[in-house]
Amino acid sequence: MRSLPPAQPREGLPSRPLPVEATRRLLRRGAYSHLARLLRKFHSSECAEIVAQLTPQEQGRLLERLPDLELATSIFAYLEDSTRAELLPHLSTTRLVEFIRLLPPDDAVDILGAMPKETLSEILAKLPEPLAAEIRKLLAYDPQTAGGLMTTNYIALEETCTVAEALQRLRQAGQAETVFYLYVVDAEHRLVGVVSLRQLVMAEPETRLRDLMETEVIRVGVDEDQEQIARLITQYDFLALPVVDASGRLVGIVTVDDIIDVISEEATEDMLRMAGVNPDEVLDASSRRTIRNRLPWLAASCFGAFLASYVIDANRETLQRLVILAAYFPLINGLGGNTASQSFAVAVRGLATGLLSPKQFGQELFKGLRIGLSLGFMFGVAIGAVAYLRHGMPLFGFIVGSAVCASLTIAALIGGLLPLLFARLRIDPAIATGPFLATSMDIIALSIYLTIAKLFLLS
Repeated sequence: MRSLPPAQPREGLPSRPLPVEATRRLLRRGAYSHLARLLRKFHSSECAEIVAQLTPQEQGRLLERLPDLELATSIFAYLEDSTRAELLPHLSTTRLVEFIRLLPPDDAVDILGAMPKETLSEILAKLPEPLAAEIRKLLAYDPQTAGGLMTTNYIALEETCTVAEALQRLRQAGQAETVFYLYVVDAEHRLVGVVSLRQLVMAEPETRLRDLMETEVIRVGVDEDQEQIARLITQYDFLALPVVDASGRLVGIVTVDDIIDVISEEATEDMLRMAGVNPDEVLDASSRRTIRNRLPWLAASCFGAFLASYVIDANRETLQRLVILAAYFPLINGLGGNTASQSFAVAVRGLATGLLSPKQFGQELFKGLRIGLSLGFMFGVAIGAVAYLRHGMPLFGFIVGSAVCASLTIAALIGGLLPLLFARLRIDPAIATGPFLATSMDIIALSIYLTIAKLFLLS
């Protein structure tokens, strides 16, 4: 099994138009050699952009008949999952087998895992048995764990190996995903150390790896969640992370390029969930599914709005006594919602990067209280003073200022502690923001404001 050659950078400015129409013309003429020469001028990811703008029939014809198999494979690998799914019926099994044989195992598994079971079985039956067995093993892992992300194209050397022998092995290793880290194993293939390429080059040829290696190796198990792997690679600036089984045997490595994809996917999912949108809508934009996904969130927002209107209606007597109270509803709601969202974002980021743990509930409680009281006091005094000067009523200014101070304090506490609570309950904290957090803060801020007003105006 060969690895794909490194993609060549595109010549010219990044804004140069992609030759979609020229590609179509060459396809219609059947000039596949000319088409290959045209596409080689572009990076494979840009070729995938060109292919994505063709019809599925045109895509199939291009990738099926392109004489440069490595180029066709690289384009196929760069296609979006949705584009690839529409393309599959227009590609022969023989061509798909050729693609899979050229791809690194982790990329091949990502593609095969999204295929229908019938197509997958047909492809595996036509692959060489060692490769098919390797792919079956990787497919058995959850795609969001280390086992599902790892590649088996790595370099492992015995601890008794000398530097000279290691360099010779390195020259012969044409399939390795990365050669910056060389993993050292014992006779039973258990991970015992790691040697960097720099250490290897600088060492004396007769030095044995056990005398050169770092024995404190950060590793992950095959069932480790992808978010934890992303956190480790980000924290330590690794280019790869070794994956071991329950016995400590080295079974693969997770490389930084796969983790970049994970971080992008997780950030996109969190962003969509924070807006109250199901991530599946990105891939499936049918009206019925979109309505079904958004309906619960909008229903929750609607229910929250009814509760807020109930709070206002229940304080009708207070509002009749001082109608100007209603003019400050947007200000108090807006400040409370923004403060809660800011605290929430900081807490979620801390959980994602490992700087914050659900066990730090008490610490975050005092921190949120300190921040909320400080912000609340500053804004409460300023806004209360403005309300007093504008309307000439000292009591009204005090009511507004007190409500702002209390709302901001509670908002900072809720925004900072809610992600920790959700994390303890093993619920994605991202789903707590958006409609849920905003609506809750509206109800709380209004309740605080009108309760304080009622205490002072009707007492």
